[in-house]
Amino acid sequence: MTQDEWIDNWHRFKYLLPHQKAPYNKKNWGHVNHSLCSYQGKLKPSIAHHLVETFVPKNGTFFDPFCGVGTIPFEGALNGRYSYGMDISTMAYLISQAKVGISNYVESQSYINQLQQYISTTELCRDYIVLHGNFGLNKTLMEYYHQDTFREILLARQFFLTFPPKNASQMIVLASMLHILHGNRPYALSRKSHSITPYAPTGDFIYKSVIEKLTEKVIRSFSEKETDDFIPGKIFLQDSTQPWPDEVNNLDAIITSPPFFDSTRFYSANWIRLWFSGWEATDFATMPSKYVDEIQKKDMHIYNAIFSQAKERLKEDGVLVFHLGKSKKCDMGAILMELANKFFKGKELFSESVAHCNKFGIKDLGTVTDHQYLILW
Repeated sequence: MTQDEWIDNWHRFKYLLPHQKAPYNKKNWGHVNHSLCSYQGKLKPSIAHHLVETFVPKNGTFFDPFCGVGTIPFEGALNGRYSYGMDISTMAYLISQAKVGISNYVESQSYINQLQQYISTTELCRDYIVLHGNFGLNKTLMEYYHQDTFREILLARQFFLTFPPKNASQMIVLASMLHILHGNRPYALSRKSHSITPYAPTGDFIYKSVIEKLTEKVIRSFSEKETDDFIPGKIFLQDSTQPWPDEVNNLDAIITSPPFFDSTRFYSANWIRLWFSGWEATDFATMPSKYVDEIQKKDMHIYNAIFSQAKERLKEDGVLVFHLGKSKKCDMGAILMELANKFFKGKELFSESVAHCNKFGIKDLGTVTDHQYLILW
């Protein structure tokens, strides 16, 4: 895609704001696996879809260095683009790769069968149950689950850490398990909480079978086929401020939505899923300092590493696209545009009010007032 072509597409995007119009404005628009695992701050699939259509040609290649649970790479894969993604979180990496990889139900069910065998034949000592059960950020894990369900969850955690998923079919199983860990609907293993962030639980302690609920979720994940245009993508487990892999090169575009300055804390909004993915109690005191959402509160110059590498990896007509959040505390777009001056000659900042956005039952959405699109070339 030439620069003139994507500039024309960009002007059309700004004028039409297509993601706000039917059918793209529906709450659950998009492929079923955009909901493979709930994730606070996830970009709306319809925005990802139109950004990919705007800036990446068919069979083109792009990269998302802050891919989270893979919304942008997945939309690229579904619509005939070669997509790369990157995230520092093991949890996010696994969910993303599950979406953009090739999977089949038979392999997923075989992995569930291995898990079922492990749960039925493995014993847990009382001290181990108490150690993990007494951990928690708002409430303890023991307060989220019936004791028999919690035992199965602990065994499932051990299984996935001992026999980690090796392909997309197995990653779908783990991603599905992460999704059902808490929520306010019958699929959830917890007492009544919330599907995106674990609010302190309420209601009765009711036993729920891990294998039963997990199988139901995995079946739903295979209820919609990939598109005929689907091109498998690749996700890297890595800090995006460190040197990117050599194969992430000759890019038509880099499209990304890094953590908003005033977003809720990543580790607290995902603490149960991070724990299940392998974090121990001590990690919650040390790991957050490695994440951009914490570092940028002290120094936005961390984005210089993104700008410099983007400039090297983009084609001559390539473009870097940031989807950002503006708040009363921080105008991310203005700050990053200033920092980008020494790397890019062309730049534009466009703002869109978030008054139309759904809250999805979340009480604390931060203080973001506008979404911003920073375009650099």
